Amino acid sequence: MFNKVVIIGTGLLGGSLGIDLKVRQLAKQVVGVCRSEETARLAIEKGVVDRCDTLESAVQGADLIVLATPMQAMLPIFRQLEICVEPHTIITDVGSVKTSLYKQVAEHVPGVLRQCVFAHPIAGGEHSGVQAARGGLFKNKHVIITNTPESVAANTLKVTRMWQDLECRVLELGLEEHDAIFAKTSHLPHVIAFTLVNYLSQQTDRQQLFDLAAAGFYDFTRIASSDAQMWRDICITNKDQVLDALRGFKQQIEAIESKVESAEQEGILTYFEAAKQARDSGLLNKARSVLDDT
Repeated sequence: MFNKVVIIGTGLLGGSLGIDLKVRQLAKQVVGVCRSEETARLAIEKGVVDRCDTLESAVQGADLIVLATPMQAMLPIFRQLEICVEPHTIITDVGSVKTSLYKQVAEHVPGVLRQCVFAHPIAGGEHSGVQAARGGLFKNKHVIITNTPESVAANTLKVTRMWQDLECRVLELGLEEHDAIFAKTSHLPHVIAFTLVNYLSQQTDRQQLFDLAAAGFYDFTRIASSDAQMWRDICITNKDQVLDALRGFKQQIEAIESKVESAEQEGILTYFEAAKQARDSGLLNKARSVLDDT
């Protein structure tokens, strides 16, 4: 499908994509651009990439460049690419925020916009780095393509087909629509998990709290082990949508707080039953269908 793919950032997402591209023979050559010599060595040993190089050298002759770095690292990379990327090369990404990235590129490096296909695979985990990369991470997962006014249909089609060849379910969303959805369904849950762990860890009986916590607590807070830099960048670059989600969640906390304070037995029961019904009838069935496909 591609002669040469360059992956900038060979962590969980970038590394897993490299593995799949190689296993499925969707790229004749996969070249990594890594932040350190140690990461480059591990990426080659793990089979994530065929070789590693500097950004300027790696992108020469590339058919596709994939940015798989934290969000705030992307604009500096785009600035570098503006100088050395070839006109035919497609540039895509795996970032969780789209509006801010598009606006930054449009303002600072507009010349590369026609080469861009902004994408977001809905996959990941609490572990990060090249050690966490694994084949099959994206199978049966959604990938969001966010087209822009500058998008070239042929480029979008190539990126879409790549993800489809990895057995992903590709959808198209607008930039702001994407950010609003994932602020609520992904960014907010991560912030809540970080917050809950911080709250408990600051208690004087923290050790006993963690020792006696049930499995549900560890399931709920698993994502608090996620890469802190990545999630800081997401909160900063999707600030308005994250704040909107936090404020909406705060209203829900205040609502249940009031019911508990007043010992409203029926009110508490109705509140919990509504949540259970919503999850059981919608989200849980969806999750089961995805699991059945794997």
